[in-house]
Amino acid sequence: MQSCDKCKIDIRGNKARCPLCGGKLKGEAEFPAFPVLKRKVMTRALLVRIAAFILFAFCVSMVVVDYASGTGISWLPLAIISAFVGFADICVTAYYHNNPLKTITVQIYVGMIISVIVDYFTGWHAWSVTWVMPSAFCGMVVVTIVTGLILRMKLQDFVLYLLFDTVLALIQFVFIMKGRNPFPLPAVISIALIIIFFAGILLFRWRDFASASSRYFNT
Repeated sequence: MQSCDKCKIDIRGNKARCPLCGGKLKGEAEFPAFPVLKRKVMTRALLVRIAAFILFAFCVSMVVVDYASGTGISWLPLAIISAFVGFADICVTAYYHNNPLKTITVQIYVGMIISVIVDYFTGWHAWSVTWVMPSAFCGMVVVTIVTGLILRMKLQDFVLYLLFDTVLALIQFVFIMKGRNPFPLPAVISIALIIIFFAGILLFRWRDFASASSRYFNT
């Protein structure tokens, strides 16, 4: 234990100077009573700031390149939109980094949005709404259940994710009614499968759904 002859006190831990008088200490230093936490190298706020700076630099660079080309770059809007989507994805991932299920869900939805944007700016061949969205929504349900089982979650802990996926899957009807989906069969099948699956949850596991709803909406 360290001590200060001037202040006549004993000091635990490892101090370079006396905290009262600033004088030299005698004795052997001890390990600190409490563990010293290492400073985080990368915080969420710092990650978002870095991503924002990269986004700003990228957008400015694209504008300069577009101006220098003289004729204009056709894919410039797609590149900038994709950059903003990527930035939003990083922000959401940083915010929900302690919730793997929510992070995975957001990642899949971002992927679907990007596929629609790319399809739109490349002439709209409808591959995003014909194949990507139907398979992504069905895959979302499977991934949600598998993730819940891996994390040993109860159904009431992730049933609202399944409800959210079921409701958003109906968006595929918008593309069908607008004539944007020339081959709607995969979309119709995916919607039907998801609705049937969730109807089974409501029929056989209603208590879990009611419990999750009451907890979420505080009813």
